[in-house]
Amino acid sequence: MQKAAFFDIDGTLFRNSLLIEHFLLLTADGVIAKEAWENEIGPLYDKYQNRLGAYEDYLDKASLVYQQKLAGLDKDTIDKYSNIVINQNKNKVYMVTKKAVENHKKTGYKIFFISGSPQFLVEHFGKIYGADESISTIYEFDDTNIFTGKVTPMWDSRSKLNAVMMLEKKYNLNLDSSYAYGDTNGDITMFQLVGNPHAINPSYELINKLYTDNELRAKTVIDIERKDVNYSFRLNDMKASFKKF
Repeated sequence: MQKAAFFDIDGTLFRNSLLIEHFLLLTADGVIAKEAWENEIGPLYDKYQNRLGAYEDYLDKASLVYQQKLAGLDKDTIDKYSNIVINQNKNKVYMVTKKAVENHKKTGYKIFFISGSPQFLVEHFGKIYGADESISTIYEFDDTNIFTGKVTPMWDSRSKLNAVMMLEKKYNLNLDSSYAYGDTNGDITMFQLVGNPHAINPSYELINKLYTDNELRAKTVIDIERKDVNYSFRLNDMKASFKKF
């Protein structure tokens, strides 16, 4: 049976969010009104930056507004800015995760990217890092290549569970010998399914879930990357303490 490594992208491999970078570029060039960011996203972003609000609250709201404001745009415009975003950000990755991708590829693992960002961003990113297959949020375009405003999401834990199960059948995967890398609670089902989960700079919601689940606490490796150092440990191996700001 084939072994695999499953990677979330935003906050796990890429140090920010591909969707956010696309959103900001579109607003900077006036394709989307700047007020969409300043009035609807900015307050939550400021709360997160000042550690007064949760990262997931800010990102969830940004994803919703982005989806709404993108409706009516043509695919050529969306793809134009997607290419710019990927070219500008392709190297802004966590080294611990980049090296994991490289090491898994060298040892014959199948590489899968499973991300909540749009497919027109994730597919480009996946090709750069040699993913065998990328699964992401599908944005629906009509017959004239205009975005309808409808999506099939891939940011929640149930969607990611279904994606892993589909890949298991398609590639005859041994999940017990496979790895998963993620940073938020949306990645928890990937962690539950594989034998070797890695939490990359995990959110409070994720690390709290890991801490309170005996099986996950025992098998999950926590990777914290700061500056040019990676700190790697299991919660069972030390007297870990953590709290929400």
